[in-house]
Amino acid sequence: MNVKQLVIGMLLALALLTLAHAPLSGQQGSGSYDPWLDYDENGVIDANELHQLGEAYGSLGDATRNVTIAGHVTTYLRPGGEHLSIPGSSNWLSDMISIDGYATVTVLIWVSSASNCYYELFACDNGGYSWLLDKTGTGVSNWVKTYDVMSQRVQIKIYNGGAPVTAEVAVYLVA
Repeated sequence: MNVKQLVIGMLLALALLTLAHAPLSGQQGSGSYDPWLDYDENGVIDANELHQLGEAYGSLGDATRNVTIAGHVTTYLRPGGEHLSIPGSSNWLSDMISIDGYATVTVLIWVSSASNCYYELFACDNGGYSWLLDKTGTGVSNWVKTYDVMSQRVQIKIYNGGAPVTAEVAVYLVA
């Protein structure tokens, strides 16, 4: 082997090493981030997601089956318990209900005799500030409202201006 062949071989090897370490066109940063593709939720779509996709490739299932996607669950709460007893001429105030991280909140209220009752829903932030989100008139026995989440917490108040009543309160949170 002569010196000329050695130099050409070394230049060719150097060129191949340089090409091997250069990113291919569109390999990184070419698309917008899609959180549905970030399976491990680390903020980077990388070889880990490709590995998981490779393992699932070719699998079969029922596309019409209702599924719950991790992180997108529904939470059902019963503030105050199953049945609330609210004495006449008084009110009931729920504890603060954390809704941070959810997309919607649905509030359901039923009162046994609503002739002198009305309900208020307050939105609250972590700084201690709260504001009236919604209020009913008197005489509403069933109240169901769904809201897009716009705060960290909510609080429910039932005013009873008449005889003692029994109430049920439920809250659904959907991520």
